[in-house]
Amino acid sequence: MYNISVPADVAAALHRVFASSPHAADSLELWLAVTAEAARHLTAPPESGSPAQWLPVFIAYRRIRTDAEYHTTTAAVRITTGPLAGITYTDPDSAARAVATVAPRMAPDSAGDGGGDDAVEMLNLVPTWRLPMAADSAAGTQPAVSPLIS
Repeated sequence: MYNISVPADVAAALHRVFASSPHAADSLELWLAVTAEAARHLTAPPESGSPAQWLPVFIAYRRIRTDAEYHTTTAAVRITTGPLAGITYTDPDSAARAVATVAPRMAPDSAGDGGGDDAVEMLNLVPTWRLPMAADSAAGTQPAVSPLIS
């Protein structure tokens, strides 16, 4: 049977390395660190009896942030903020669709000024869950921007 926790744990670890790196996104140093972390996770012996991990995730949809937790063993998503707080979904896709369903529609640009407020929505577009930056807290503060030059 496919074990969901391995790719989820590796993805979270790689994201932590990427988000905390002082190197540019295209730097050799960054990608060597990412590769080393992936190799470490994939070759480390599995921790027997270790409890499943809940990874913090979020969606920013229609300018509203919804925080949640992703269960690395079952792939369940538990919503922690917003109108769906406390509800657990069996998979990330159904959780994302629920968030999209309850998000308020944006008001059209009634001023007619071309200010870009008239967003064209694609009905089949589902928002994606994202891993927060290391400096991102539950209080919703934004992370510091990493330097682009190393």
